[in-house]
Amino acid sequence: MPERIVTQVGDRKLALSHLDKQLWPGFTKAQILDYYLRIAPHLLPHTRGRAASFLRTPAGPDGPMFFTHSAPEGLPDWITTAPKADRTHVAVDNLETLIAAVNYYCLEIHVPQWTTATGPDLHDRLVFDLDPGEGADITTCCRVALLLREQLRDDHLVGYPATSGGKGLHVYVGLNPPLTAEDAVAYTKAIAQRLTAEHRGLITHVRGPKARAGGKVLLDWAQNHTRATTATLYTLRVHQGATIPAVSAPLDWDEVTDPDPQTLDPTPADLLKRVDEHGDLARDLTDPAPF
Repeated sequence: MPERIVTQVGDRKLALSHLDKQLWPGFTKAQILDYYLRIAPHLLPHTRGRAASFLRTPAGPDGPMFFTHSAPEGLPDWITTAPKADRTHVAVDNLETLIAAVNYYCLEIHVPQWTTATGPDLHDRLVFDLDPGEGADITTCCRVALLLREQLRDDHLVGYPATSGGKGLHVYVGLNPPLTAEDAVAYTKAIAQRLTAEHRGLITHVRGPKARAGGKVLLDWAQNHTRATTATLYTLRVHQGATIPAVSAPLDWDEVTDPDPQTLDPTPADLLKRVDEHGDLARDLTDPAPF
């Protein structure tokens, strides 16, 4: 394969480089670009208009990693951008911006719970990060996710579960109308505290390994702060020592109720097959019903 090719991506011609470079064993940069090209129709609705941050990994999971908030130098000047606090971020709004960023080794994409359309003071979704402690695993997170789902239902809200691409799960909620940033944080914290009080042997809302000891799951509400970000649905995830990239994959609640380890740890190829068969299981998250 040529060291560098120029190809049409969306409305732009992009120079894609080092396509044969292995970032995971047997998993090249070309394969990573191909994954993002194919998953883009499902990923972009979840990143569009959001001030993205990236984990850059030019040498793969065992090399240096850089978490980049501002738009990295070297990206084309036509990329879409979004302001956030005192920085200018990339807004992954379209295919050409996505592929330009990935070509620059921005392999993990993280976004906040608000868009430029609403502004940082209004959040159009909530997220809970379920993180297992020692003695717990992703199936323990599934038990917690089901308890969380019932709490959300009591409040007339719909939860959308997904693998985090790590050891735990994410549960998202679309908001129509949006909540203020202050109310979003207060609501998610209150739910985490309530479920902790009701299930003290299973759940904690306090960060830190000590709080999660004994097989507990952290029900993390803090990613709802305006400055916080969460790994977006469908992004690759980079873990040191891994032989293949992990992915964040939307799930059906039946898969949470009766968890299968393979479903909860999909490969990029698995996820592409899933969306070919089922589409985006979180598609309604981007257009929630009023509550």
